[in-house]
Amino acid sequence: MLFRGVEMVRLPTLPGQKGPPKLWPPTLPETTIPTPFGEVHLPEHKVKLPKLPPFDEKSRNAMKHAVAIDGSMVPGMVPWVGDVLADVVEDLHFAELRKILTTEQYNEFIKQDKVAPATIAMMRALTK
Repeated sequence: MLFRGVEMVRLPTLPGQKGPPKLWPPTLPETTIPTPFGEVHLPEHKVKLPKLPPFDEKSRNAMKHAVAIDGSMVPGMVPWVGDVLADVVEDLHFAELRKILTTEQYNEFIKQDKVAPATIAMMRALTK
């Protein structure tokens, strides 16, 4: 398919998929996965877009500290002292977050931070 002389991007299909994934709205197609125990049928799944956190002063400050926590990994690449420096910077930002967030938000942030970068974890904690 051509669009003004440029070929449109076609997403690959995996074995068992009934069609390629759709870009908008983001949709994973119905899929059948063969296993030694039989076939597993997965229905079509629409990927939901994440909710944005509120943009009040408290949320902005919390997001700034979350971005700084993720950014503190950069000095960690410096040999010998980088790891110590990165840990100190990260701990200082965690202490500030404890002051800014409510107990429920902070606990949710800690839970989400175990599986996602701090910025994504903060977005999830502020939208709960």
